[in-house]
Amino acid sequence: MRPYSRGFTLIELLVVIAIIGLLSSIVLASLSTAREKALDAARMSDTKSLETALQMYFNDHGTFPASSGPQSVTVLAGPLSPYIAHIPNDPDPTITWQYESCSSACAQYVLQVYTNGGFCKTGVNYQPSWFSGALKCPF
Repeated sequence: MRPYSRGFTLIELLVVIAIIGLLSSIVLASLSTAREKALDAARMSDTKSLETALQMYFNDHGTFPASSGPQSVTVLAGPLSPYIAHIPNDPDPTITWQYESCSSACAQYVLQVYTNGGFCKTGVNYQPSWFSGALKCPF
């Protein structure tokens, strides 16, 4: 007869490995959700910074920077340079935020930004036809 041995059986080890695998998959799933929420928080903060710079420009000039149709927000780098250090863009380099205003002096603009899994728009007195496919931003 074999003497009594102190150790774990193969079944016990497999059960422990399965439990560890299950717990790690749950943690990884919650981390990806947290990452998406963090990106959306950064997008909202950047959008608010851009809106604040646009409002300061309006306070000084009585108009928002003109645009000839929808353009990337990077066109605002020149006009807004006294008000914001750099023009924010989406953390995902494949996504471009858009800006649109009147082609001449006016008191309206709209930004199209990406958040919560889709594009939304925010702005001041903008025309409904501007970025008509985007919903109003929740912030």
